[in-house]
Amino acid sequence: MKILGLAILAAAILSVEARATTVSDPTGDFLPSFSGPHGGDLDVVSTTALLSGSNFVLSATMNGAIGTTPGSLYVWGFDRGAGATTTNFSGLGLPNIIFDSVVVVLPDGSGQVVDIAGGTMTPLAAGAVTISGNTFNAVVPVALLPTKGFATLDYTQNLWPRNGGVVSDDQISDFAPDSTMAHVSAPEPATLGLLGLSSLLLATLRGRSRAR
Repeated sequence: MKILGLAILAAAILSVEARATTVSDPTGDFLPSFSGPHGGDLDVVSTTALLSGSNFVLSATMNGAIGTTPGSLYVWGFDRGAGATTTNFSGLGLPNIIFDSVVVVLPDGSGQVVDIAGGTMTPLAAGAVTISGNTFNAVVPVALLPTKGFATLDYTQNLWPRNGGVVSDDQISDFAPDSTMAHVSAPEPATLGLLGLSSLLLATLRGRSRAR
């Protein structure tokens, strides 16, 4: 029974980790079309986009301290299912990176949500963006990214750093993932229930062991 409890616990933990997907990106893979400086803070190492209650929690780690390269900024694109009004990067040979809204994060800790399909721009609340060394996090209310057809957990996302503004595609240094979109992730309630059940089973087994 103890072995069974441990097996259930391990399966639950692995299921949570599998659902909370981290996108890993090779270092030094600057786009050939990128015309800016190859600073480490423009080179994505990993990203995570997690649905947590009524917020998206976006986290990214770069290959250098955030803000090292003047003019750097970060654009997190979302596809919410707008269909015909989505934008893509077919000009870069990347037609599968599509989006109908973006979250823009600046190294000074500010940010905004641009709803391309809805034609609105909304600043993020003070403190929504935090920066520590090579990593930044942004807490974005789901209400600022309302559905355009997809269920929230069917949203897909991609991060691309830029240098020098948002005028042309040659200002984009990297994509994560490289050529497609990744799903927003969140632990599933059933998995969390399994995790709780396995923990209770192990506690019961420990209690019986002490009583002997």
